[in-house]
Amino acid sequence: MAARILSTACLGALVAVGALAAKLPEWYTRVLGDAEFKVRLVQSVTEIEGIVGDGLEGDVTLVELRVRPLYGSEFTLSRDDFLLRARNTNDTSVARTPDRIAGTGVLDLTAKATNSSAGLFAEDTNSPIWGGVPGTGGRPRRLGGPPSGVGSGGTAEIVQTVEGRTEGVGTAAERLQASELPLEMADEPASGFLYFEIPAKVKRKHLELSYDGTLGKFRVEFKRPE
Repeated sequence: MAARILSTACLGALVAVGALAAKLPEWYTRVLGDAEFKVRLVQSVTEIEGIVGDGLEGDVTLVELRVRPLYGSEFTLSRDDFLLRARNTNDTSVARTPDRIAGTGVLDLTAKATNSSAGLFAEDTNSPIWGGVPGTGGRPRRLGGPPSGVGSGGTAEIVQTVEGRTEGVGTAAERLQASELPLEMADEPASGFLYFEIPAKVKRKHLELSYDGTLGKFRVEFKRPE
């Protein structure tokens, strides 16, 4: 009888844990005085590779943000205002620059240039995903994946390794910058990614993102439901 009761209790606990996990949202919303933030954790190496063209050896965790300025606000965000923390190890990382994340030898590959890359940031008004290249001041654009080629016809190497880093057209840093969250916000919604030096293998339940900047403060614990 005691064994049956224990077994029932364990089953109930597993069901409760499963139900909680099922309720965890993909996006978390935080509203401050002048802006609304939607936050999503990106840890799948496959998804990271689809976004920036490389799996980054699993050493990086991405956070996607959609930011909507309120009441016609314009403001500047800072990478240093965003902190990702692993509670189980107390490891922390502020958002890093594309150059730092690109690191040594990332995206050291070659490809044949068969068409123009002009469509990489083509608008797609039907897409809910917005983004843009920081500092351009242009309208938000849909984020695209890595281009299939660069330049006009013929064969070309899209990257070259120079002193252990990738340089040239289509470098890791350039691709990372193209996908990064714009830091100067006008009065239109925009989105993009921030990059943190927290291994992608760290479990979601241990991670939390905090913002502490000119707009105020918020925190997202990815293990918790909204």
